[in-house]
Amino acid sequence: MTTAVPSTPVNAPNTGRKVPGKADWAVTPITKGKAAYAFPAEWQGGALHHKISKEKLSSIAEQIAGLYNAGDQGLKAAVRNFWALCWQLAGQPVVEAVMQAEPKTSPHRLLWNLPIMVSLGPKSPATDPGQAFDADTEPAPGGNGLRRMDAVSTHLKALEDAWDTASGARNGQGDFDTALWKRLTALLTEAHAAAEDAYGTARAGKLLYPPLPEQWLHDTVTGQRLRKGLTDYCGAQTGQQLFAAARANVPAIVRYKGSNTRVGTGRHRLTFNGTTIDLVVSVSEDAVHHVCTRHTLTFFDFRATARPINTVWQQARTFADVSQLARAVLPGIARSCLTELAREENADPAVDWPGRDIELDIQPAGPHTVYFRAGVENVQPQGNGHLIEVELKTFAPSGASGPGFLRQELNAIGLAIGALP
Repeated sequence: MTTAVPSTPVNAPNTGRKVPGKADWAVTPITKGKAAYAFPAEWQGGALHHKISKEKLSSIAEQIAGLYNAGDQGLKAAVRNFWALCWQLAGQPVVEAVMQAEPKTSPHRLLWNLPIMVSLGPKSPATDPGQAFDADTEPAPGGNGLRRMDAVSTHLKALEDAWDTASGARNGQGDFDTALWKRLTALLTEAHAAAEDAYGTARAGKLLYPPLPEQWLHDTVTGQRLRKGLTDYCGAQTGQQLFAAARANVPAIVRYKGSNTRVGTGRHRLTFNGTTIDLVVSVSEDAVHHVCTRHTLTFFDFRATARPINTVWQQARTFADVSQLARAVLPGIARSCLTELAREENADPAVDWPGRDIELDIQPAGPHTVYFRAGVENVQPQGNGHLIEVELKTFAPSGASGPGFLRQELNAIGLAIGALP
């Protein structure tokens, strides 16, 4: 197997307050590491995509810096063991670059540049997961079109889940105890072993792990690229059967088009730069009408979409069904909206957020995972903070929450069932 042990002794992380900017995250060995592989032409030279977001890795780095010299000897040892493993897995070129970059030996920069944390893929994919986990996936056994996370992503997702649980403990104050750091070390070790078992031969001494073209789609109609993720791409033949079966005796929903009547709201609150931010996201009948015509089998308008893929809510057959779905996912969408806005650490909500559009994929929302697009409509003072009013424009199933179809498949289905001339 390819080893990642650097010859440089493990240095202590920088425990100062200075943090490198997220926009300047990559060290030169990582950016140059792409050149070791050949990419499909439509990838336009390729790009690096984080599985665990830089924001999540930053929160881990902050705790490493704060606990590296913890008074509790067991906790200190557990944190240092995790740091030493990250140092080892980074590889010699990365650790040397991290030691020299300003601020020197930043735990943030080391975690951002761990080869196991990044995937090689195309530039500018059509969807953005924000801070959500961006898994590498593979076909599930059985050949039925379903997909699953690969072994590496499975372990890294478990690591992220353990971190999220710890971060949310004690009413959001966090509980980063010895057991947690031992758990993170075990999961990262397992992820590395899985990566070497699956891709070590192809890696063959290279810094980065090889690209996985099978998990990426290129839509020939729009020219856009995106991950398959956990979505079931069941194909034109099965899709034709699904659409045809759902489109008998379709009720009229045109009266909802353009209606501002509110169907539901979702709310989320957090403390941002010392102030309380309360975000309320609303959805109108017009937005639900849009979802019906773009993301249901019953009402799908084959003439009116330019997206590279469309996913559908397979079980939602009526306007009432989609309205109920909207109410179920709104609280999760509110959380995702506010988390995304708060990524800009130095933003002024009153100045920087009004008029903002938010478009994210692979977002957890109640029992589902969703793609959504929303817009900040209003920001106003409220107590010691701000009330943020957001309008949801569309939402669609993502991941395993609904099947997906490429644009060229939808064209073929529309012709076959008589929905296109």
